[in-house]
Amino acid sequence: MSKNQSNNILTRVKDLLETVRVYINADGGDIEFVSLENKVLTLKILGACVGCPFIGATFDEGVKTLFLSEFKDELKDVVFVSNHPTDNKPIF
Repeated sequence: MSKNQSNNILTRVKDLLETVRVYINADGGDIEFVSLENKVLTLKILGACVGCPFIGATFDEGVKTLFLSEFKDELKDVVFVSNHPTDNKPIF
């Protein structure tokens, strides 16, 4: 992949992220770009999303699904990071 193609994908990813942020901000949360390496997009959750028991479902069924469907060939996974110790663990 050329540098031009990488920059184009990154621009498109960040544009879609800005669209998603509007909905996440409405609930007091936030999400930001961390990296895009080896076709894996890493996003960081912030605000009310940190520690929320529903972040796994919101992220997997909403954010991750959206990005993977929009970038079928460009992304193989979307993951999130958080500073909260339980955010990546199931609640049941």
